[in-house]
Amino acid sequence: MGAIRSSAVNIADSLNKTLEQLPALFQSLSPEQAQNFLALLQRSLQTELTLSTKEERRVKKSLTRQLEAEEIKNIDDLADSLVDMGIYDEIEPFFPLFKSPDSSRILEIAYNLSGIQKGTATINTATERASKVVFALKTYARYDQSGEMILANVIEGIDTVLTLYHNQFKMGVEVKRNYAELPPVLCYPDELNQVWTNLIHNALQAMDYRGTLTIDVKQQDDQVYISITDTGSGIPEEIKPKIFEPFFTTKPPGEGSGMGLDIVKKIVDKHQGKIEFDSIRGQTKFTVSLPITNNK
Repeated sequence: MGAIRSSAVNIADSLNKTLEQLPALFQSLSPEQAQNFLALLQRSLQTELTLSTKEERRVKKSLTRQLEAEEIKNIDDLADSLVDMGIYDEIEPFFPLFKSPDSSRILEIAYNLSGIQKGTATINTATERASKVVFALKTYARYDQSGEMILANVIEGIDTVLTLYHNQFKMGVEVKRNYAELPPVLCYPDELNQVWTNLIHNALQAMDYRGTLTIDVKQQDDQVYISITDTGSGIPEEIKPKIFEPFFTTKPPGEGSGMGLDIVKKIVDKHQGKIEFDSIRGQTKFTVSLPITNNK
């Protein structure tokens, strides 16, 4: 929602700055300049790549050298604007436009129009993501009060939890999904969502929100196997026997109750399943196995 609001403000600002100038701009441009202006704008609108800070510095230096060689004025501002617009390769066709006496005003208008289009794209992306999060929250919050096991899609439950954690992944987590086709599983889906939430949350914390999170889902005979693997520091040998004990935690006071894995194990046991883990330095894998049909 913050991205939507910010983009909407930027669009309104760009429109106010640009609309009044457009008629005079096109009257002042020669046919060749008008063609170059539209080509510049089109190039920017088609660019979707985002650069890292290091890459931005590199391309700005390269642009500055090219513009200096052509004796173009205001090269620093021009290079900044071009990089923001996503234009930093094959800029030679635009040199005549950059050399025109009115180049600063022309580029400012192109920059504002580009900003309008990119702001609109941001709004589209953000609204789609917001819709997914709202749907995931509704799915996650819906609690079956019947107390009876139902047939449910385990993968949908996992993806619901991953959607809720999407914002955490942007910090530097790569998510790998290795899903095999599964039949519906007789289970308590809301309680299983608690299992996936705890295991994924623990995995992200173990990696300090940087690394690779791998979700493997497969079927073998009458069992389904769900593995959640992180690339964190691993579980020390001395605490491995204690991790499923209630109230045991390695987190600082006030940051963990020590109930997460205890609850996970109780829910898995309730499903007549098993939870196992394997941990070495740099990799920890928790595997939950569940019967497809329950004998309860």
